[in-house]
Amino acid sequence: MNYRKASAGIAILTAALALVVWSMHKQQVRVKTVTAQSDYRMQDFLLQAFGEDGKLAFSLQSPLLERNSDGKSVDIEKPVFAFPDKDGENWHAVSDAAWVSDRAREVQLRNNVLITGPASPLGLETEIRIDQISIFPKEKRMASDRRVTIRHGTSILTGTGLDADMDARRVRLLAEVKARYVPSPP
Repeated sequence: MNYRKASAGIAILTAALALVVWSMHKQQVRVKTVTAQSDYRMQDFLLQAFGEDGKLAFSLQSPLLERNSDGKSVDIEKPVFAFPDKDGENWHAVSDAAWVSDRAREVQLRNNVLITGPASPLGLETEIRIDQISIFPKEKRMASDRRVTIRHGTSILTGTGLDADMDARRVRLLAEVKARYVPSPP
């Protein structure tokens, strides 16, 4: 009789364990189906975005763009941007990744960001290196609170935080600013 009770107990325990495992598996499957997926993808493309005024806001080339499940923003891999200023000269920007908000009001460049400004009348370009920066195409403005390095000719500026007017070609560092100038050889 003890064997029958033990066998019945083991059978009930096995059934309960099987039910728990089956329930956990079902939850894992449910979690997998809930994960957000992109609405659409574009691969190896060139895009030109125009503002409400009909003028070119920016151009973009990238190996991959995916629209987020919110249906409004997009994530981009290895983007190459060109943002024109009021004179039609381009600020070129590259990074490992980017995020573009609804209606392209904000472009966030992320990881290994390099921005090269238009050449000055002397032929010198401004080069900005930063980890993350927001660009506002309509306002022609850049902003960040991160550590930044700016090179212009033989001058090197470092600091924390940046605010830039792309049309005026004016870049302002906000804190902890250090400058180094190495004169050009005669």
